[in-house]
Amino acid sequence: MPTILIAENDAQVRKLLSTVLRNAGYDVISASGGESAVAAAERHPRPVDLLIADIVMPGMGGADLYAELKSVQPNLRVLFISGFMNRQPLPGGFLKKPFSSETLIAKVREILTPISAP
Repeated sequence: MPTILIAENDAQVRKLLSTVLRNAGYDVISASGGESAVAAAERHPRPVDLLIADIVMPGMGGADLYAELKSVQPNLRVLFISGFMNRQPLPGGFLKKPFSSETLIAKVREILTPISAP
């Protein structure tokens, strides 16, 4: 079962993302920001397969978070989310908020292929 780390500073959005992904069969870790996401990844017993990160967060933003985690987990994949259009080239996928649960699941499955999905 792939492990997904969610880094989102909005508690309601973070809870919704976590619920949708857990219901889809994924192992989910959630964090309220970049620094807490790094700590959560370090505490987790298995490597993180996918980081879902808001691009704009107080403190460490999504791109910096991804760079830090990727330095210790080179196979880490990423899905950036934001309420603003992405104007910068970023690795991985991108979803503009708001998006549906179905769109989220489809994008996660696309990014995690060929890792076995539930």
